[in-house]
Amino acid sequence: MNEQKNSTFQLGSNWKNVALYSLCICLIFQTLVFSTDFPRGKVGKLPQYPDLQKIESNDLVLLDVPTVKMKGDMKVKLTFKTKIKCPATKVYYGVFEPDQLLQEPRYRRAVKEDLDGKHKKHKVTIDLKSLMNPVIDVANLADNQGGIIAYRIEIYNPKRAQSWAYNGRFAFQNNEIVPVITQGPFVDQITDNSAVISWDTDLPVRGIVHTDGKSFVESGDKNGTHFEVNITDLKPNEKYLYEVEISADNHTSRTREFYFKTPGKDLDSFSFAVMGDSRVGVGGGERQLGGVNFRVVSRFTQDAFNRGIDFFIHTGDMVNGNTTSSKDLEMQLDAYKNAMEPVGHYIPFYEVMGNHELTLDIYKDGSRSGLKFDKTGENSSEACFARAFVNPTNGPAMESFGTPSYSESVYHFDYGHCRFIVFNNNYWFSNRPEEWGGNLEGYVLDEQFRWLLQTFLEAGKDDSIEQIYLFAQEPMFPNGGHVGDGMWYNGGDPERNGGIDRRYVVERRDKIWEAFCATGKAVAANFGDEHCYHRTLITSRINHSFKQPVWQIVSGGAGAPFYMQEEGLPWTQDVKKFSTQSHYTLFRVDGSRVTLNVYSLTGQLLDEAVLQE
Repeated sequence: MNEQKNSTFQLGSNWKNVALYSLCICLIFQTLVFSTDFPRGKVGKLPQYPDLQKIESNDLVLLDVPTVKMKGDMKVKLTFKTKIKCPATKVYYGVFEPDQLLQEPRYRRAVKEDLDGKHKKHKVTIDLKSLMNPVIDVANLADNQGGIIAYRIEIYNPKRAQSWAYNGRFAFQNNEIVPVITQGPFVDQITDNSAVISWDTDLPVRGIVHTDGKSFVESGDKNGTHFEVNITDLKPNEKYLYEVEISADNHTSRTREFYFKTPGKDLDSFSFAVMGDSRVGVGGGERQLGGVNFRVVSRFTQDAFNRGIDFFIHTGDMVNGNTTSSKDLEMQLDAYKNAMEPVGHYIPFYEVMGNHELTLDIYKDGSRSGLKFDKTGENSSEACFARAFVNPTNGPAMESFGTPSYSESVYHFDYGHCRFIVFNNNYWFSNRPEEWGGNLEGYVLDEQFRWLLQTFLEAGKDDSIEQIYLFAQEPMFPNGGHVGDGMWYNGGDPERNGGIDRRYVVERRDKIWEAFCATGKAVAANFGDEHCYHRTLITSRINHSFKQPVWQIVSGGAGAPFYMQEEGLPWTQDVKKFSTQSHYTLFRVDGSRVTLNVYSLTGQLLDEAVLQE
C-alpha cells in the first residue's frame, strides 16, 4: 500500500483528441444497444414468496410520534407508547437560541416520568414556566407568551441494556398548542435560477415561502403536513434570504430568516463534501440515537459548512434500517434529518440509497438470517426513501410491472460545469434472488443499466459538461469489509459464493465503469458501505477496457464501526491511501483542477490529493 499524501493525476491531452473521443462514444452506444442478458437465474423477476412464517425484526422502541397536549397553567403532557415494557423515561427540554446561526436545541430542564415498574404506556408533564425564568429565557417565551420547545425523550430498553432517544418539538401560544415545523425548512436542488424549499409540520397547515419580496406556495390551497415549494425566476450568483410561513385557523407564524446562494451560470469554482455510513456506532449516547450516529453527523456537516462547501452528498447507510417496519425506517431517517438540519437550512443535501435503508419481509426458513425480500408498494424501501428526501426525479422508469420506482434514488444533477450521477445498487433487495427473484445487492438491473449508459453518453456529448462524478453505495472495487458482496462477490467465483456463479455481477460492473471512463470526463466515483476511507486509482491494469485511469474514493466513516483493509485484491497495489478513522471528504473544483482533502472527527487532515490538474 502506497501511503502517498500528495498525488496528482492529470488527464492526458490525448483524451481531448476528437477522434479518440468519438471512438469512446461509439463504445458506449455499442454497449447500450448490444448489452447481453447474463445468466442470473431469477434475478430481476417478480419474487415467489414462500409459504413460511414471517419474522419481525426491527429497532423500534417508540411506536409513534408522541402526542402533545396543553393541560393549562403552562403545563404540557407528552403521551407515547413503547413496543416493550420500559421503566420510567426521562425528558430533556429547552429552546433554540435566536442568535445561533446553526440552530441546535439547547436543553435546559429535565423531568423524570412518575412511573413505578415497567410499562408500555408513558406520560410525562413538562412545566413551561420553568423555561420562563428571566435568568434563562433566551427565547423570550414569557414576553411572547409562546414559542418553540425542543425536547428529547430518553427511554431505557431493558432487553438490550441500552438507552434509546427521540428528538421532537412543539409550539405553544397563549396556553394553546399551535402548529410547528417539525423538520426543516431544508433548501434542496439549487440551480442558477431555482431552488426547492421543503419542510414538515405536526399539524395540517398552509405553507408559504417568502424570498426577495415574492411569495411561493405549492399548487392549490389545501392544508398539508409535507411541503416542497419550487422557488423560480432567481438570479445566478445571488444570496437569497427566505422565511417560511405556516398558518391554520387563527394562528400564523414565521420561521427566522435563513439563506441560500445560487451558483453562477459560468461557475467554475466551488466545493462539495461527501460522507457515508452514519448508522449507529459503539459507545452509547449520541453515537446511538434513533438509528444514527448523531454525534458524528452533526459534527461533520457543521465542520464542512464552516469550510464553505456548496452542497453535501451522503453515500448511504444513513441509519441502521434493515427493518421489518416501515415506521421504524421512517423514524430513523427522521433522526438523520434532525442531525443534518442545522446545515440543511442553507445548503442542499443529496442522498444515496444504501443497503441499510431497507424495509423487509423476512421469512423463517431455517437459515441464520432468514429469507429476505424488499417490501412492496408504499412500504417498499424505495418508497420510504423517496418520501424522506427531496432529490431530483429524472431517473429511469421502473424495471417491470410491480417493481419499485427509481424516483429520487437514481438521478443526476449539474452544478457549474460538472455532472453528478447517482445510481442505486441496492435496488429491490432480496438475499437469495437467483432462486426466489427480486434483486441481488450490488447488481444493476437492465433498465437502470441502460439509463446509466445513456446518461454517460449525453454527458460525454454535452460541451457544457467538463467533469463527471459518479455516486452509489456499494463500492465497485472494495478494499475493506465488503469484498464478498456488493459489486465484486470475490470476483463472482462460484466456489466463494455458495456454489452460485456471480460473475455476471462483475461483468456488468465492468461495463458501467468502462462507459464512465469512456466519456473522457470522469474524475472520481464515490461510494460508502465500507467503514473506512480509501483512495484507489483504477487503471487498464485491472481491465484492458478501462482506457482512462479514474479515481475511486470510498468514504464510509461517518460513524459506523470501522473496517480494516483486506489485501490480495487485483487493485490492492493501486490503493494510494487507506484509513479506519471517522472522516468525511471535501472536494474543491477550480476550473479543471480538482483537489481532495479528508478530515477526521478530531480535525486531523487524513489525506490530501490533486485528483485532476
